[in-house]
Amino acid sequence: MSIISQLKKQFVPEIIAKLQSKYNGTIFVKDGYGSRYIHTEVSEVTQSGGITQNLWPPVLKKIALPRKSWLILGLAGGTLAKQISTHYSPSRMVGVEIDPVMIEIGKKYFALDQVPNLEIVESDANRFVMNSKHHFDYILVDLYLGDKIPNFISDPQFLNKLSRLGSYVVFNRLFYTPAMRRSAQEFTKSLSAYFSHIRLIRSLANLLIIARAKPDDI
Repeated sequence: MSIISQLKKQFVPEIIAKLQSKYNGTIFVKDGYGSRYIHTEVSEVTQSGGITQNLWPPVLKKIALPRKSWLILGLAGGTLAKQISTHYSPSRMVGVEIDPVMIEIGKKYFALDQVPNLEIVESDANRFVMNSKHHFDYILVDLYLGDKIPNFISDPQFLNKLSRLGSYVVFNRLFYTPAMRRSAQEFTKSLSAYFSHIRLIRSLANLLIIARAKPDDI
């Protein structure tokens, strides 16, 4: 293979799979820029794999301890679950994903079903949270359809339940347009009604909001 062919293979994205989803429309799995990743027809924002591997580590390094319990709302292809499993050996990890096609992609192209101690739950995140009776040390809220956030994330009942279910709750918000920044800032202000301690971390084009209902370390 020539050098040009090698460079093209590495840096020009190649479509590996193209699937139709009720929730995400057309979902693309691509190899390019040195890694495999997922995006949808709704938005070019990477949903899993690729650059998202660099999104969460700055927060995890601040708060994560080994052998703790985790709830991931918005599992997608499982990039975040793999990082937690590899570096923090969770005692329990539940990943909630509403889209069965995304779960299928995660298993087939990202070895999602091989992540140790991961329980995959196909469910609406709002319904799962409102019906849950289990406490988690960490809850990571990474809920997007393309670049849009479901409305229920700002619902008082949802936020109140999260504050009682998790020691740490971390929200991922896109932060690269004026409208997104305003929305994230307004959302952050609203959290003070449910959480006593809030910390902000910028990572890539995102704002990660760390919220704690109690000041005690877990």
